[in-house]
Amino acid sequence: MLYEKVKQAAERARKKNPGANDFYIPIEDFIEFVTFHLIATIKMRNTMSSTKMSMSQYLQQDETYLNLYKKKVKDEEEEYREFHNTLRNAINRYNTLNHKTAIEADKRKSNEAKAGSRGTRFENTITIHDFQAKSEMPMLMDVKETKGPLNTVYQRILKNNSHNINFTNYKLFTEYLNEEIQKQELTDDEKYLHQYMIEKNLKLHALKEICKCYEEILEATSHLSQEQFVVNDRQARLQLMLYATNMPMLQQWQPYIKVVNDLPFYNFDLFIQEIDSVTNFIKCILLEYCNEHEDIVFDESDMEHFRKYIDPKRFQNDYGVRKGFSSSTFNIVMEEIKRGNEQATESSF
Repeated sequence: MLYEKVKQAAERARKKNPGANDFYIPIEDFIEFVTFHLIATIKMRNTMSSTKMSMSQYLQQDETYLNLYKKKVKDEEEEYREFHNTLRNAINRYNTLNHKTAIEADKRKSNEAKAGSRGTRFENTITIHDFQAKSEMPMLMDVKETKGPLNTVYQRILKNNSHNINFTNYKLFTEYLNEEIQKQELTDDEKYLHQYMIEKNLKLHALKEICKCYEEILEATSHLSQEQFVVNDRQARLQLMLYATNMPMLQQWQPYIKVVNDLPFYNFDLFIQEIDSVTNFIKCILLEYCNEHEDIVFDESDMEHFRKYIDPKRFQNDYGVRKGFSSSTFNIVMEEIKRGNEQATESSF
């Protein structure tokens, strides 16, 4: 039911966007992702029903979403820029920084109120986006209160000190979260969804793929390691691999990461444009669906697509230190992540 409606919306979006035919990603993957995204939104956020949500409920989850869908005539570049930022937030559930900021903002607001101020500076705290489940944050707060490698990794993630996290502890932290999810009183679908979102935010398997590919670059250029153009090319390719994880479609991260090693340097900009265009095309499909339907309803046949999409086997790999890359390569990748986060923070002010 839902899958077929999304498929029709995707076909309409493709006719309006001929460039979508040139994507490395087949149209079927877009249909699968949008179906998954809509079902996940209903299952984890709609308290009234587990199989249905009105379009207004869906849109009102994010005011920016609502404005984008209402305003049909808008400058394409501006629309894309706003949507790109919104979509990445709207489908990102596992954001511990948001949780930390919201708690601290509430405390400051309360203190201002007690001091005689109305505390208006802190009325609009950052919220935790999409697919949030009550079992998640208590679990992370338990990590925060403990001592040891789990707490160390957690604190360094929060403080953007990723360059000080080694692979063993990062893997341990991710596996701990996945193991704790299995202990929760959740359905199998919800547990798989949690695993999917843990990977989406911590990116363990994507990082392993990046490390493996970057290790291959290092080996292939080892005889030219001192040449500046080689150093620049390596960093540029690493940045492209990390940029691929900006796509909402987690299932496509690793295929795109693998493309980078053989990418001619003159296609670097085209690679970035395609990653951005993927996000924009997802917006087009959602917009087409919104224009044709007043609600989102799914049945058991749609759930089969949902379960297939979130199956952890589709994004896992068995790479690791010595098996696919060195610990020093992992450190280089984490340092690049830290540098990228710092640049993103600077540009937001």
